[in-house]
Amino acid sequence: MSQGIVCSSPSFTITPYIVDSWSFNRPREEYTYQDVYDEDTGAVKYTAKTPRHEKDNYNLNYGISAQFSIPLGKAPALCHKATEINIKNQQILYKKTELEVALFRLKVCGEQAKLGVQFTGKFASICEGIAVTVPAGQVIPHTHEIKTAN
Repeated sequence: MSQGIVCSSPSFTITPYIVDSWSFNRPREEYTYQDVYDEDTGAVKYTAKTPRHEKDNYNLNYGISAQFSIPLGKAPALCHKATEINIKNQQILYKKTELEVALFRLKVCGEQAKLGVQFTGKFASICEGIAVTVPAGQVIPHTHEIKTAN
């Protein structure tokens, strides 16, 4: 909405997911070599070759997660009412601003017309629809011709 109004409404969310992992050892060695020492001299008697049995591990998980939420209490109704009031207030504010602009145009264009000045060209449309007339209760200077019978 606007003006900081946030309304909760029922919602349903579905989220699919896939998780993949792969673990391994590098460099891949198939054997471990171990020196076997002579107990008396401490010299290497021979080297034993032991198989390591390394293996790669793969893991793939997939699934879906679903969530459904329903707002409780009077909050949704109050929120919608606040939203309606906010929209009405914005419409009133828009009409007020529109009126203020129209009155400003009327004032400025009327003053300029009384001075005998008016727009031409691309700005002529700004004062379009505004007419200057004599205010009620005032008589503009004028003369009358009196005819006499001869």
